[in-house]
Amino acid sequence: MGRELRRKQAKKEGKSLERVETKENNQIKKYIINIVSLLGIFGLIYLASALFITKELDWFEKKENNENESSVSNTILASETFKQSESSYYVYFYDFDEDEKESDVTNLVNSNLVDNKVYKVNTKSAMNNNYIGEISNPSAKIIDELKVVNHTLIKITDGSITEYYENEEIINKLSWWVFI
Repeated sequence: MGRELRRKQAKKEGKSLERVETKENNQIKKYIINIVSLLGIFGLIYLASALFITKELDWFEKKENNENESSVSNTILASETFKQSESSYYVYFYDFDEDEKESDVTNLVNSNLVDNKVYKVNTKSAMNNNYIGEISNPSAKIIDELKVVNHTLIKITDGSITEYYENEEIINKLSWWVFI
């Protein structure tokens, strides 16, 4: 309908043309308000789940200055154990959360292998769970066969394990190096 026809139709029915347009505007406003309200509700649901369920946002937690995270250098995933560019290097598996100052094994590794490239793997990381276990496999040839325990030192030469030490063996080996 044209504008003039609508005006004539409204005049016949005794309605004002402004009221019709106002009702249409009100419906559009209600529609926009409903969409904005739904988006707001979904945003609040996401925000609440991010804060309280998945902990993506940590607004309510105090920021702790964790020295272990910033001081651990040469960190790799366990899946990258055989993939480093050097021909000979060490990979040390241990829990980054334990206090390095109290760990004799970690202190020995850090102090005695200064001249060698040492990569470090966090045994508590969920990304490394497939390679950490109660029983180790020192003769692993590929990454799928690799199983280590906490505090394991492996020497990789040309993509294969040449030396493998666990817990007390690391202390015995590295303490022996001190006397050389």
